[in-house]
This record gives sequence, structure tokens and C-alpha cells, in this order.
Amino acid sequence: MTSQIVNQKSLTEPKGLIEPLTTEQFLTFSLAQDQQQGLLPTSQLLEIVKVNLSQITPIAGIDPYVMGVYNWRGDVIWVIDLASMLGYKPLYAQDQSKFQDKCHIIFLHIQDAVIGLAVSHVGQMIKCDISKIQTSGLAFANPVMQKACRGYWLSGSRDTFLVLDGEAIAQSAQKTNF
Repeated sequence: MTSQIVNQKSLTEPKGLIEPLTTEQFLTFSLAQDQQQGLLPTSQLLEIVKVNLSQITPIAGIDPYVMGVYNWRGDVIWVIDLASMLGYKPLYAQDQSKFQDKCHIIFLHIQDAVIGLAVSHVGQMIKCDISKIQTSGLAFANPVMQKACRGYWLSGSRDTFLVLDGEAIAQSAQKTNF
């Protein structure tokens, strides 16, 4: 029987240094036409669809930022006007000269629920260095914005993006009357 001598040091030391995760992938979108751009982590996304506003069924007596419900794959999903929820001009009240009868719904899966976030335009997927997300007191913002916003990110082309947390948005939405 042959015995091998194993160097204990080689078993405990990593073969290469593992760098900490500093980037995260996000979806870019516009809260309002030609205005504030936002980012949502792709890890929270299920699907994005472009729909006619008439496909969203309004429900009376709900908070103004709740657009209504949408039939998504046989399930009835609440749709939130994200711009309105965060204190921006609602989708229906944006520049009437450029009024569109369509919007994009970003479906998020948070805990055991699915929620739809309506935005005017969806952009692309980008990777962002999360250490460069600038946090601020957001003292000027409404309470939902204060909870939902992780901060701001400035792209290489000097565009400013509002970095949002889908889970915080969903929690704020669930506190409404639905």
C-alpha cells in the first residue's frame, strides 16, 4: 500500500483569489417620456410586455397610482403606474402631444406575489458597478420613493439613473387597498 503525504496548506488555500461581486445587471426604463430613467435589478424580473392601455382594467376606489388589473397568462395581476407611485407625473397625464396608447409592464416576482409596473419605455440591460451607486437622504422625495430608491447611478455617458428596489416597491404597493 502506498501512502501519499498531502500538504495541508494546499487544501486550505484557495487556488485563486475570488473578487467580491461589485457589478449587478439592471433593466433600464423611463418613468416618464424623455424624463427620469430608472434601473431595476434583473434578478427580480419575470417578463416585460408592451400593452394597450385599454387592456388594463381600471378598478374604482383604489390609490391613484394603481392603474388596475391585467390578465397575464391567465392570472389577474395588479398594475402600478410606477411614475405616479414615485411622485412623478402619471402615465396618462404625460405630454399629450406625444400621448401613446401603449405602455410597458414590467412583471416582478417578489416573495410569493407577482406585480406589474407600468412604465413609458423599456431600454436595455446594463451592468452597473454597485459601489458607484450614490445614496442621498432623499429628503425631498415622497415616503414611497424614500423606501424604493437605493440611490442614483451616473453612467459613463453622464446619464443619471434612479436605482430602484422592486421588493420595496411591491411592499409599498401591498399596503394599498388591494
